[in-house]
Amino acid sequence: MNVDRSLLLSDLERLLVAHGPSGVEEEVDALLREMLHSCGEIRQDAAGSLVLHFPGRRSGGAFAVTAHKDEICMIVKRVEAEGRLRVQPVGGLHPWAVGETPVEILADEAVPGVLSIGSKHVSGESPAGALKSGAALTWEKMHVETKLDAESLERLGVRPGRRVVLARGRKAPMWLGEEFLCGYNLDCRAGLAVLVAAARQLQREPPDRDVYLVASAEEEIGGLGAIWSVGQLAAETVIALDLAPVADEYQIVNSADPVLPCKDVSGLYSQPLVDHLTGLAGGLGFGVQTAVLTSYASDATLAKAAGSAGRAALVAYPGDNTHGYEICHAGAIVNCARLLLALLYDPRG
Repeated sequence: MNVDRSLLLSDLERLLVAHGPSGVEEEVDALLREMLHSCGEIRQDAAGSLVLHFPGRRSGGAFAVTAHKDEICMIVKRVEAEGRLRVQPVGGLHPWAVGETPVEILADEAVPGVLSIGSKHVSGESPAGALKSGAALTWEKMHVETKLDAESLERLGVRPGRRVVLARGRKAPMWLGEEFLCGYNLDCRAGLAVLVAAARQLQREPPDRDVYLVASAEEEIGGLGAIWSVGQLAAETVIALDLAPVADEYQIVNSADPVLPCKDVSGLYSQPLVDHLTGLAGGLGFGVQTAVLTSYASDATLAKAAGSAGRAALVAYPGDNTHGYEICHAGAIVNCARLLLALLYDPRG
């Protein structure tokens, strides 16, 4: 099963710099519509997910394949009198994973700011003083500095509830050698790039069974988009595309071999599907890594747990530094696309 590696990675680099915080995903929507415009009719459902349907050659046993659009971010909790913003995380964003950094507040227009702790040449009277002595870095110790007063921010539409994302300049990807792509939001923009690659192939050649490709909303806050969106479809099986954490405890390494989890905190993945995918990967000339994950859930197990589908699988690409500056083997991303398509053309274990 051939996949155009250059086109997939080009799509991914464009997706990485797009803003798409949970619940404010319109920029990613527009980019996906552009990439998928020739692949069929795209509809957006009530949950905010984009859905593209490919009729199969045979009836029954439909698949829903999901990759999520949203990214972890911050949300403005309050605007203080001097114009500083206090923020809270949306999804699993940790302050020590991003540190002091340029950000953009998504108001009536993008307002620049700097996520800040304050000067370090200080004593314990100042916020950074305790950190120098080993105290934990928490969101309460950080603020967003805009150098604008509260009145000016109000005129720009900055108020509680506005999302705050890493500045676009910080999202530009970089490469380590020829195989390792680095960047924020490889979770799950690489999954979206795989979804786009699959759509292009399915448009050329219909799948064995009906396939619904779902660019899901609000995954980072509980898989809310997939739970609703998959539940509205006539799909028996949900397949998630996502990043899997490289860690010794899971025996996952950062290589070109995709990861096929067997369990996470939300439930079990279908063992017959895992076994069938393992066989398909062997036929394609690469291996797989199976794993049991903690502190992790996907669109697939969350949707299955909610009764939206009968069985679940996750086709994942391994990555270092999850929910931070992630590092992924490009070969694994491409092989995830190849493996997904092999399954959709041969879904029987």
